[in-house]
Amino acid sequence: MTIYALKLDGLHQKDGKGAYDMIINESLPSSNGAKLEVKPPAYAEKLFSKCTNCCISPANKSPEFYDYGADTVESKAMNYAKIYIYTPKGSATINSLAGLKGKKVGVRHGLPYGKSYDAAGLNSKAVDKIEKNIKKIDHGSIDAFIAYVPDANIVFKGLGIAPYPHDTANPMAVHPDALVCKGVPDSFMDGFNQGIKKITGTGRLREILGDGYVEP
Repeated sequence: MTIYALKLDGLHQKDGKGAYDMIINESLPSSNGAKLEVKPPAYAEKLFSKCTNCCISPANKSPEFYDYGADTVESKAMNYAKIYIYTPKGSATINSLAGLKGKKVGVRHGLPYGKSYDAAGLNSKAVDKIEKNIKKIDHGSIDAFIAYVPDANIVFKGLGIAPYPHDTANPMAVHPDALVCKGVPDSFMDGFNQGIKKITGTGRLREILGDGYVEP
C-alpha cells in the first residue's frame, strides 16, 4: 500500500527528512507494509485519484479544499495550516474575504486558498515568496496579503519582526494536514491514529515540527 506524499520543502522531501515524513514513519506500526512515495503535488493527486488502495498526504476531507469521495477516510491531523489575512502595520485587521473587496491583495503562486477564495473574484497579485508581499505592503502597492501559518510565522521570525496585523482567533480557513485514504483496512488507520496520539503525548510531534507547529 502506498502513501502518495506531495513534495513540499520541509514537510515531504525525497530524502525522507521532511517533518511529515518523520511523523508518518514514526507513527505507523512497523508491520503495516506502507510505502511513502514523494511526488510533485499534481502528480500525487493524479496517482491517488486512480488507485484503489492508497493514501495521500497532506490532505483532508474539508469541502472547502477537496472533493474526495465518500469511499475515503481521514486520519488524525499531523498539524494544521491556517490561512490569515495580513494588513499593514498599525492598521485594523480583516478576517473575511468580504473585507478584501475593492482592495489589492497579495498571494503566493500555486497555493490553494480554498473554494471561497476562488469564488470571491478578488483583485489579487501572486508572488513567489511571503517576503515579497511584506515589502509590497510596506510600500503600499498592496492593501493586504493572504498567507498560511506556520509559513508566515517562520518568515516574520526570520526577518526579526513581529507578525503584521491579523485576526489570530479567526483564520480565513483551516487546513488539517492529515492522511486521506481509500481501500485501506481499519487496522491501518487505527494504527496510524494511535501512533499520532502517542507521539503527541510524548511531545515528539511538537519536537519534529519545531517552529512549524500550529495549535488546533
